[in-house]
Amino acid sequence: MAADSLTTPGAVSRRFLFSVVTAAPIAAATAGFSPGRAAAMASVPSGLQSLLDRYRATGIQLREAEAAYARTLQHIPASVRPGISTGKTMSRWPEWTRAELDVLGFPPTMQPRPSQTNFTHYFQESLRRNPENREELKRLHKLRIDAWLSRRNHQKEWYSRTGLDVINQRHHRLLADKHRIERELMDLMIGPDKAATDA
Repeated sequence: MAADSLTTPGAVSRRFLFSVVTAAPIAAATAGFSPGRAAAMASVPSGLQSLLDRYRATGIQLREAEAAYARTLQHIPASVRPGISTGKTMSRWPEWTRAELDVLGFPPTMQPRPSQTNFTHYFQESLRRNPENREELKRLHKLRIDAWLSRRNHQKEWYSRTGLDVINQRHHRLLADKHRIERELMDLMIGPDKAATDA
């Protein structure tokens, strides 16, 4: 975590950085023909404008990818797309009805969008409470995991059919590009040999 703090600025320090970065070319451009113009231009680090252009272009593409994601979700059944699991927690897993969970022998406390880990945790807890029923519990666990994998594959089929998986991959790449440009801007403004600390 310490190493990450040297390369990735936090939210507050990032806002400060970009306010400074953005102010530099504006100050240079508005200096006009005054004697201070040359000094203003000299204060702008080499390569800054190129980085800012890349950052802006990446931001535009990110917004386009997010809009495409939102549009595509509307063509996918609600039970398959991401949604609220318990309370205000978002989950990417498919949704199960209470009747479906009852058939699998889960208690009412099982969340409607369980992960495979939730199934495994329930099996381990059941085994801890009733070790004498180990074989039967293992059989039930296999049936439940098979059902979970089938539901997950159904979700993947929808993502593939609608192109949502491709949109997701593009979004991840653009987000990685955005973070890389932010690190380059930080290095440009404070130097790669200086420690960046969150404000």
